[in-house]
Order: sequence, then C-alpha cells, then structure tokens
Amino acid sequence: MGLRRDLLLFPGGRKKALTFSYDDAVTQDARLAGLLNRYGMKGTFNINTGLLGTEKTYTRDGKTVTQNRFKPEQLREVYAGHELAVHGLTHLDLALAGNAAAAYEVMADRKNIEDLTGTPVRGMAYPFGTWSEALVSLLRSCGMDYSRTTKSTRAFTVPEEFLTWNPTCHHADEQLFTLAERFFEPEQKYSGPRLFYVWGHSYEFDLRGDWERMEKFLEQMSGRPEIWYASNIEISDYVKASRHLHYSADAQLIHNPTALDIWLSIDQQIHICPSGQTTNLGR
Repeated sequence: MGLRRDLLLFPGGRKKALTFSYDDAVTQDARLAGLLNRYGMKGTFNINTGLLGTEKTYTRDGKTVTQNRFKPEQLREVYAGHELAVHGLTHLDLALAGNAAAAYEVMADRKNIEDLTGTPVRGMAYPFGTWSEALVSLLRSCGMDYSRTTKSTRAFTVPEEFLTWNPTCHHADEQLFTLAERFFEPEQKYSGPRLFYVWGHSYEFDLRGDWERMEKFLEQMSGRPEIWYASNIEISDYVKASRHLHYSADAQLIHNPTALDIWLSIDQQIHICPSGQTTNLGR
C-alpha cells in the first residue's frame, strides 16, 4: 500500500489563491478599490483611524504626491466588498513601543473600525513592517488572527504562523510579472496550494506613475476559474479551519468540526469535507 497524499485545496477545489493588502487609508485607495472591483478581486485595507481626515504630502526623488486620508464617514462606501483591518491607531512602531502603548494602538484602532463598519475586526498589518515575538504574543491577547509583515518571499507558500504573514511581493517588485508567470506554471504532481500575496500603498502608484502597470497585472490575473480571489481574513479563516480536521486512526474518516466546508486533494482525487460532518473515504 503506497503512501497517501492529503493536500489542502482552496474553496471550490482550487489550487491557487490571490490576495492584496494596502495600508494607510489614503484617498488613492478609491481608485485601487475600483480596479479590484472591475476585475473581480478582493483586497484588505489597513486603517489608522487616529489619522483619518488628515492631509499631507510626500516627496521622493523630486516628485510630490498627496497622502490625504479618508474621513470616517467615507469608509463604508469606498471599501464596500473589501476587508478593513488594523494598522495601529496612529501608525506607531509597535515593535518599539511598550506593551501598554502597543495594546492601546491595536485595540483602539480595532474598536474604531468595528464602530464604523459594524463588523468584527481580527486582522492587521504591522506599521513599518516591524514586529517581535513579544508583540506577536500581545496581538494574540488582543484577538488578532493574522498580521502582515513587509518581508517579501517571492514565493507562494501558505504561512504556518499567520501573525508573521510574509507577502509574496510588493506591487513595484521588478519580478511581479515573472512571478505571475511562475504562478501559472503547471503544478507538480503532489504540490500544495499556491498563494500569491501582493502588498503596498496606493499613493505609490501616483509616485511611480505605474497605475497602468498595476491594471495590466490585475487584467492578467483576472477571470481565472482556478484562482480563489479572497481577502486576507478569508484565507486565514479557511486555512486555520483546515487545521482543525480530525482523522480516524486509519485515516478513512475525516470529521470537520468547523463552520467552513474544507476541500482536499487525496491521492489527486478532490474531496469536500462539509462543515460539521464526517467524510467516509471508504464509501
């Protein structure tokens, strides 16, 4: 009897997922959210609620762009259909702050977003991308399920630890389209799921003048039945649910105690493990 291979699939039996994460709630997000909507994709937008409504400019390499933040009453309309997540109340570097200050930055921001949207918030992105093991422990106590770093992997792996979630690449990465080609290469026989995670700040599109480049990427990635277009929290919830499956001693029974249907490839055969039910592979 050969070794059995059980591999996670994304919803619908898909082997690929694509997600986006953008920071700071700057007004350029409206254009980006519109592009994501046009191409049938979802994004996660990380908000500093203590800075909402502020206006400023940013200059780099001789070019100046706005970094104006949305007003609180604009968030629901601009980000409809997308996830809103924590980015710290005032964008404080949480890894350098004390526990009390870091906890306040996270929880105050979380409560403000929840008050504005009427939706529980369980995800975030690290301000400046910095973190520590102590901060990860603190975030767990604050009810955070995931947090994104700024360390690009240029890989498509699903994270083991979602509170130190490294993205695939920044949208300005010179290898963006090379990575897209790799993403669509045929999978090896027993390869696991592929997750493409792009991050950035939407004001950078004005700074670099590369909105058309981003739209070209979105067009290339859109309309693919093999891709699950999901927010960060949807991916985190699904993968974590899959880790709660219970197997019988002979691995013929798989019980799914979670609220989500889970899809698996078992020896290259697709199986669905319905929520709250036991799947008998021997039948």
